[in-house]
Amino acid sequence: MDIAEFQSRASNTDVSKQPIIALLGLAGEIGGLYAVYKKRLRDKPAFEQFKSELSEELGDIMWYISSLATLHGIDLNDVAAANLQKTQAFFGPPESPFFDSTFPENERLPDHMRVKFELTADGRSQMSFNGKPLGDPLSDNSHDEDRYRFHDAFHLAFMAHLHWSPVMRRLLKKKRKSVPSVDENEDGARAAIVEEAVVAIIFTHAEDAGFYQTVEAIPLKLVSLLKRMTSKFEVSQCSSAAWRRAIHDGCRAFEMLGKKAGGVVEVNMQSSTMVVE
Repeated sequence: MDIAEFQSRASNTDVSKQPIIALLGLAGEIGGLYAVYKKRLRDKPAFEQFKSELSEELGDIMWYISSLATLHGIDLNDVAAANLQKTQAFFGPPESPFFDSTFPENERLPDHMRVKFELTADGRSQMSFNGKPLGDPLSDNSHDEDRYRFHDAFHLAFMAHLHWSPVMRRLLKKKRKSVPSVDENEDGARAAIVEEAVVAIIFTHAEDAGFYQTVEAIPLKLVSLLKRMTSKFEVSQCSSAAWRRAIHDGCRAFEMLGKKAGGVVEVNMQSSTMVVE
C-alpha cells in the first residue's frame, strides 16, 4: 500500500471530520507510544509483543496524521517527498556549485589562498594576502571584548565550502563585471550586507552554544534561517550540509585566531577545506 492509498482509505474511516479531534487523538497516541517504551523498560516483555504493540501505536499515529493532512487539503505524498528532499540536503553530502566557472580568470575567486591575520599596535585585526593588506583593520566594535575582530574567518569559510562570499569578492577585487546583472545582483552592496548579517547571526548563536564543537551541534533551524535570508542569491543552490560545514569551520577558525591573537587561514575551494595554522 502506498501513501496516497492509505490517506484515501483512512479518510473514509474518519467519522468526526474535525481537525481538533485529529490533533488531540495524535497527542494521545504519542502518549501511548511513550507507554509502550515504558513497559519495555520496566516489564521487559518478549520482543515480539513489544514489536506488535509498537506497530499498532505507529499505525494509529499514521492514521491521525493522515486525518490532519486530509482535513487541511495536504497530500502526504508531497509531504513525504519534501521531507526526503530536506533531510537529504541536511544530512547528505555537501553540495556547492562553482559560481565562477564560466567567468574570466581575473573575475574568479582564488581556488587556493593563504590569508594572514595579525594584530596591529592598537589591537585591531588586519588581514593580508600575498603580502598586501586585505581590507581595513578591524576592532570588535563593541564595549565588550568578544574577538569579533576575527569574524572574517566566517567569510573565508563561506568561500571554502559555499564557493561564495560577496564580501571577500569585493576585498579581492574579483567582482564579475563582465556580466552587469551578476555584478549588481550577486556581487553588489545588498549581497554583501546580507552576508555580513548572516555572519552576525551565526556569531550570536554560536557564542551562546560554545561555538559548535561538532557539525551535528549546529541547529537545523539556524541553517534554515540563513538559507531563507540568502534565498535570492546564487548561494541558495548550496545544500544545508554545505552550510553546516561552513559554519563549523568558521567557528573553529574564529576560535583559534582569537586564542592565538592571529594566524594563517588556508582556503582551498577545490577540496572545500579550510585550515588554520
